[in-house]
Amino acid sequence: MLSFDTFSYFLDLLGGAAIVAPLFWVVKSMAVRKLLLGLLGTVLLWTIAPRLLFFYLLFWIVVWVMHQIVERTADNKAGGATLTITIVVLLSALVVWRLAETPFIVNFNLQLNDALGILPTRVSDVDLARDIITPIGLSFAIFRAIDLLIQTNLGLIERKSLGDIMYVGLFPPIQVIGPVSEYSEVQPKNERWPTADRASEAFLLIVSGLVKVFVLAHPLRQTVDVFGFYETNTPLAIWSELFLYAWFFYINFSGYSDLAIGAARIFGVDLKKNFEWPYFASGPQEFWNRWHMSLTRFAQRNVFTPLGGMRANRQYIAVFATIMVIALWHDISWGLIVFGLYHAAGLIGQRLLASVRPPSENTAIKWAKAPLLFTFVMLSLPLLALELADALDFYRAMMGVS
Repeated sequence: MLSFDTFSYFLDLLGGAAIVAPLFWVVKSMAVRKLLLGLLGTVLLWTIAPRLLFFYLLFWIVVWVMHQIVERTADNKAGGATLTITIVVLLSALVVWRLAETPFIVNFNLQLNDALGILPTRVSDVDLARDIITPIGLSFAIFRAIDLLIQTNLGLIERKSLGDIMYVGLFPPIQVIGPVSEYSEVQPKNERWPTADRASEAFLLIVSGLVKVFVLAHPLRQTVDVFGFYETNTPLAIWSELFLYAWFFYINFSGYSDLAIGAARIFGVDLKKNFEWPYFASGPQEFWNRWHMSLTRFAQRNVFTPLGGMRANRQYIAVFATIMVIALWHDISWGLIVFGLYHAAGLIGQRLLASVRPPSENTAIKWAKAPLLFTFVMLSLPLLALELADALDFYRAMMGVS
């Protein structure tokens, strides 16, 4: 049975932070501070399942080896090929998981538990007592690792020790639910003691996350059932439930992002915002600049810019490729392909319209943009939640067509 409670992880994280933070700020050595955070991340993964900890230790060792190779070959002719090979190897795990989810998850658990046989028997026994789990956080970890390798190839990150890479990989606040943070983001500031501003920011972000998850999102959690019972609901009920689900989807994810960013602030790490009221954006481009911003920034850095998105004659190809990477990061399915095409059409359409007509100064039009944008995004959510055939049935049910 698949089982993982995101909030339980954050509860353990905040409890661990209460113990580790005083030690973190007492010691002066940055290496010791990173070690403390790595140990906290280790304990948190162990509490989910020893096999998950074992996997991530191996994963980040492999990433460190790749980092060494990419750094050594960056300045010669093999640099581009080496980087490409490492990215393909990392993405292959994500692709296999998305295309064959059930066998991948089953083998992920069984093979890792067998691999624990090299450790004392008690470890394997503890692992067997834990529920079957998905490879929690793998999609975030793979994109963080790819970003690390690309920046290494570009000379933006110098050769790092295994300890530095393991610290980044085990950094506890972003282990299970992101954000997709850059290497530089997760480095603690060289401060002797936490400032009042930092403590205040951490407290407010954690409170914000708790309010979003428990006060605002929790009462809406049942709206996910709209995707299971749409065939027996009226069009009005489907529209109403989908409207509420859209808010649940945003508030819940945003709340956990606030918890992660707030927990990082406790340790002097300034993660960037991941959400900034995206449903109040005035158009598709502004929406994606305010929704899951760490993923958008990753795609802009590593897809949009390299494809020449800042050039007029390349922008549409770059926009299309960027949004498809964002879409397929969630899953590889026909529904997600259509999701990507849908949002690509919105982004490209907005650029084409702006090229022939400046934005309207009409007050009524300005006020109408946010509700229209929300509706545009809301209508794409069934493609995220359902297989394409089921999503088409869902849209028919929304229109009252049997």
